[in-house]
Order: sequence, then C-alpha cells, then structure tokens
Amino acid sequence: MSYGIRKDFYNSKAWKTVRKNVWLKQNLLCSRCHKPVYVDGISEWLPKEKRRIGIVHHKIYLDNTNVYDMNIALNENNLEGVCKECHEQEHHQDVAVRKDFMFDDNGNLIKKE
Repeated sequence: MSYGIRKDFYNSKAWKTVRKNVWLKQNLLCSRCHKPVYVDGISEWLPKEKRRIGIVHHKIYLDNTNVYDMNIALNENNLEGVCKECHEQEHHQDVAVRKDFMFDDNGNLIKKE
C-alpha cells in the first residue's frame, strides 16, 4: 500500500474512533495472548513494566484497492486488537525461529544451555 494513502487513513478520525472501540470491547487485552496492551489515550494507568504495544489488525489486509472500502477498512468484524508480538507472528509466521538454539562462534547451530 502506498505510504500516503495509508498515512491518511490511519490519521483519520474515523479510524481512530474505530480503533479505540475495538480496544475498549476487548478490555485492552490482546485477542490472541490475552495480555494487557498499551493504547495512547486510554491505558496510561498500565504500569510501564507491563506495557505491550497494541495494534489493531485487519484480518483482510488493506491495500490500494480496498483502503477506502468501509466494509473492510472500518468494519469491526474485520478488526482485532493484538499486541505487537502477536502481530509480528501474524506477518512473519513463515520465518522459523527457535529460542532454544543459537549459533556458536564458528557459525554452528547449538542448543542453548
């Protein structure tokens, strides 16, 4: 999606209102991992050490052909509030990452101790 189109949409009053409604309906919890998220303007009370960035995700991805289709762009049934970590998993699920392995100084894959 073109940056200008996306920027205009995400800065619109309509998007900000729908985004806020999604978070309020979800009680400021990620819809996937159920951890609390930080959303500007409505969750300042959340302690900094417990803050996870929240993102409202479009289930049908926005592109130049549907960004102004309100049934996709602003339909709450097409939106879910997720934390940044769960959003990254959604968009980068084809990247295999194991946290229990690492590379040694010679570039060999080894199990972490």
